[in-house]
Amino acid sequence: DPFSHGADGLAELGIPQSRRAIDPRFAPDLILETVYAAEGELTILALGPLTNIALALIKEPSLPRRVKELICIGGAVGFHTAGATRATGDNPVSEWNVYVDPEASKLVFEAGFNLTAIGLDAATHPDMHLSANERALLDPERPAAKFLLGVTDFVERRGFGSYCGLIDSLAVAAAIDPDVIEIEHVSVAVETHSPLTLGQTVVDRRVHFRWTNLPVIKAAKSFRSDLFFPLLRAGINASR
Repeated sequence: DPFSHGADGLAELGIPQSRRAIDPRFAPDLILETVYAAEGELTILALGPLTNIALALIKEPSLPRRVKELICIGGAVGFHTAGATRATGDNPVSEWNVYVDPEASKLVFEAGFNLTAIGLDAATHPDMHLSANERALLDPERPAAKFLLGVTDFVERRGFGSYCGLIDSLAVAAAIDPDVIEIEHVSVAVETHSPLTLGQTVVDRRVHFRWTNLPVIKAAKSFRSDLFFPLLRAGINASR
């Protein structure tokens, strides 16, 4: 989206694009090669749509057992109103990564991964805000800090909150320190057909009549800003 990400996808900060030749290997094959080499110790961070994970899963059905953990940015479960007011898909109840390929999300959610979904409830929570104090603690001479401050300025000039530049980093922080997020096990389905609710992550919380055929995943209910921001700051200021 040129409006929210810029024409170059990088907030129009003038960052040179990589000129490396495109790897001829198909992305799912590269995923599988990496998984096989890690021998069960790999944590996958899926920061975009789950298309390539789903394709790798189709090629290797045992993939969930070969991966230590899968942490994805995806969904809106309903823990917090931010999940509704800051919906990012092309309808009022969806999150972008699930919306653009709901079939892939459904397949991955149902596959049996040790899966944690960090959705809009946590990733766009009002506490996910790069305050003036936090900005002052970033070293603007460091490339990553310069990038983050530039992205923050870009999204804010377009009327979005600073959380837009921090979402993916929450998955990284959770991989480093699981206590960064509070999780809840939820029974969830993904809508793959409706033009009104395409990509919605539908959670069944009923005491009675609950559907028993839904996959159970871990969903981020909230996050701890006191743990997240020091991790973010340390990583950003250590960049070279």
